[in-house]
Amino acid sequence: MNRREKIARIRMGRWFAWGDVIVLAAAVLLMAACFLIAFYIPKEEGDSFSVYFRGEKIFTAGMEEDAEYLFYIDGNEGIVIPYTGAVDRSDYNLIRVQGGSVCVLSADCPDKTCIYLGERTWGEILCMAHEMMIRVEGGGLETDISVSYTHLRAHETLRH
Repeated sequence: MNRREKIARIRMGRWFAWGDVIVLAAAVLLMAACFLIAFYIPKEEGDSFSVYFRGEKIFTAGMEEDAEYLFYIDGNEGIVIPYTGAVDRSDYNLIRVQGGSVCVLSADCPDKTCIYLGERTWGEILCMAHEMMIRVEGGGLETDISVSYTHLRAHETLRH
């Protein structure tokens, strides 16, 4: 369609030609397919998880046994201990491993985003308030990028 035909259609009150509608529909379908692929295709599950505090790994455990762990901040140090049934500390996250998945059961951070992320069998759970991250590992989940990032952090630590 040339410029004059387009102007004539606009004057008649027709904003789209059939070709425009088809292209728009194809774009919407493509976006929907990408969304479904990204969020609804099952991911490979991990077999262990690690807790990071300020970018440094401080704890690793398997996900085959059900357990609960308490992460808390003591001064400038992040500590993970087995949960005994009482939380007598501030700046904490209660981590639960159950049925091959990991989640944050409770926390005293103000936004509680880490709790709302739910149970994970892959990926990460972040608590920005406590500078804590839980990363599910193993089961073929490692990539070149995560290995390179870990080596980079180790190199930075040694350099300082």
